[in-house]
Amino acid sequence: MAIKGKSRKRSKPKPPALPPKPTVSSRKTPLPLRRNVKRTAVIVLTLLAFLGGLRVWQNVSRSDALRDYDVKITSAQRVFIQYFAPQAPNGIDQSVQAFTSGQLPAASFLKLTELWEKDFRAASTALAKVKTPNKVVEDAQFLIVQGVDSYTRVVRLWNLAAQMRTLADAEKDVKKKKALSDQVQVVLLQADDLRKSNAETLYARGAKLLTDLNVEYGLQKKQDTQQQQQQLQQ
Repeated sequence: MAIKGKSRKRSKPKPPALPPKPTVSSRKTPLPLRRNVKRTAVIVLTLLAFLGGLRVWQNVSRSDALRDYDVKITSAQRVFIQYFAPQAPNGIDQSVQAFTSGQLPAASFLKLTELWEKDFRAASTALAKVKTPNKVVEDAQFLIVQGVDSYTRVVRLWNLAAQMRTLADAEKDVKKKKALSDQVQVVLLQADDLRKSNAETLYARGAKLLTDLNVEYGLQKKQDTQQQQQQLQQ
């Protein structure tokens, strides 16, 4: 006798698979309009404005410091530069030329060299005491002081030439007189060479550094600087 098995229930057919849901992506805010970018931009602009104002303040402050320095250094070297002005009493160029040509007595020229050396030493000391506002000015001042000190050595040679001329004038022996006179000319040439190759060069370099800085900060016109350089060359 056959045993009937349990009847299997038919499984319902699976419904067709649903299509995938479309992904809805949120639209990103443009970069310039994002909140964080806006905040960063505001901070950067504020910082730039602050730095710009600080830069202006520094320039004004530096200009004022340089202007004060110009006054001090001019005052410190007044006893030096007074002898280089055209038609100046006891001027260097006129006096040296007059002594070289024999128009200025040796005794008078000797007194002038002593006066020049005293004033040049005073100018060098006063210049060294002036406080510099920055490194460029410090370099310029160093060169100017070196130039003044070199001029002091030139003056000593002129002093030696004046002493030798005094001896030559008092010498009766013709040969000795000529020998002393020749030595005077040699010393004068040495003084002229030291002045051109050292004293004038150092002083001019220092003065140019300082005037260029004055032009940069608007304290001096470039045209004035060119005129000063022409005067130094003359």
